[in-house]
Amino acid sequence: MKFRDHRPPGHTGKGEQHLPRLAGDLKRALVKAQRSLVHDTLRLPDTGLEELARVLVEFAEDIHNDIGIWRSLEQHNSTFLGIPLPFVLEAGEDGGKETTNRCRVQYLLWILYSELNPQLIFSPTHQDLRRLAETASRFLEERFADIPKGSSVKKFLAGPNEFGWEVKTKLVWLGTHSYLFRHRFRNYVEYHGGEASIPVMDDFVCEETTAWSGLGVVDVLADVIDISEDQRSTLRSWSERHSAYYRVLAADGLMLELMNLINEKPYTVRLSGDSGDNAMFEVGKIVIGSLVPWNGEWYWSGRQHIFGGATEETLQKLRADFLREVPRIAYRYCNQLAERARESANRQYHEFMEYHNSDLVVYPNGLSMAADYKRQVLAQWESKSREEIAKVMEKFELKTPAPSFSFPDELLENDNGVGVYCNRDEGLEVMSGFNDIVSGLGKRGVDLTRDEEEGIRSFIFSSMVSPKFVSRLIQENGSESIEAAFFIRGRHDEGHIDALLRQYKGMYYRNRYPHAALV
Repeated sequence: MKFRDHRPPGHTGKGEQHLPRLAGDLKRALVKAQRSLVHDTLRLPDTGLEELARVLVEFAEDIHNDIGIWRSLEQHNSTFLGIPLPFVLEAGEDGGKETTNRCRVQYLLWILYSELNPQLIFSPTHQDLRRLAETASRFLEERFADIPKGSSVKKFLAGPNEFGWEVKTKLVWLGTHSYLFRHRFRNYVEYHGGEASIPVMDDFVCEETTAWSGLGVVDVLADVIDISEDQRSTLRSWSERHSAYYRVLAADGLMLELMNLINEKPYTVRLSGDSGDNAMFEVGKIVIGSLVPWNGEWYWSGRQHIFGGATEETLQKLRADFLREVPRIAYRYCNQLAERARESANRQYHEFMEYHNSDLVVYPNGLSMAADYKRQVLAQWESKSREEIAKVMEKFELKTPAPSFSFPDELLENDNGVGVYCNRDEGLEVMSGFNDIVSGLGKRGVDLTRDEEEGIRSFIFSSMVSPKFVSRLIQENGSESIEAAFFIRGRHDEGHIDALLRQYKGMYYRNRYPHAALV
């Protein structure tokens, strides 16, 4: 892929012509620097070094032209963690007067290597990482001193933001082509089947959080473009798209009037005049799609599918299926349902505490966990009156007066401990391989086995484990072993855990809703 392939189309800048040559020169400097590396950990093939050089040049272009992408990251880190560059700087430290100083480059490379090779875990203060950062920092500082200011990226991002599609065009470019996000996007696409389809791309740019302290593309774009504080808040809300079934009530040129069939509220939607598909929104049709707000109107986000007309009975079934299968999406715009779900999660918490006398229970294996869960649920079921049981059986068309159970085979076959944590806000969180996690944490960072290190990393990586679950174990065992498992060297600092949790569990720092499904 050529350097210009990631540039915004239709824009030029005074410094643009110099960047490909700088990337080539920097690649040669990195090739030379690789020869002095002590370990093989950070050695890259020719194509990897080429991409590394491009990213570093684009990073320097960002800072040189005050585009604001990197500035947004440091500002968020300072707000979240009290420090602009976690792990690389300590509180009160200054990275240096150079705009592309070694500390900035070191932090950039540390995250970037994990995106280029998601299986790689290494220290943010690795000696070879510091060597590469020093080489790149000196090169960028010297060479950019003579580069005139002017960037196609800055011109592109400075364009108008009146309509939602103007903002969306910038969001898509930032998420799929910018140096900060494009490698994460590539990995996201690969994980979701390998095709960069519109739904996959839309999910990524609107909702995905990243290793950059849990920031999503919407978070950074909201800082970079010239909009009001209210508009920034609106843009960040795109991480909670209103996905639903909609009935077309009226279609007048470029405007639609829709009824959300899940929350039964109206939406005024603006269409793009460039779209050749506007005619498909006929009055009475049912549309499956997602909407985002902008300047008092709503805009389609991603693809829409026409369901056609439907009987009232069919619509009721669609609504019930939606609330059962994807309740957390419905809770975004159904406040009453969300509150009922929170009440249900709170009841589950109290029932769990009453049964176990603790919010955390550890089982020797998956089978014992499943058996005990069945006993708990059956005991709660049998405590209900016959009338209540009969109503539930009729509502859910149950053939026998008892709930059914299903557990993943990998959980049932686990023989290395299962931890079950009842999160008052989220619901039940289950972690297998719990024995290695607990024994590793108990060693306070000293003499961890490979299994213990891998167990602790899996605990931090897991999207099914909340920061509250992690904090629950840290209260009893300390956090030193987590630092050791992630090769965090030097002084022990609780802020390291906050940074790791942001990095790997960013989704938990947005609005969250219980797992409970209400029909």
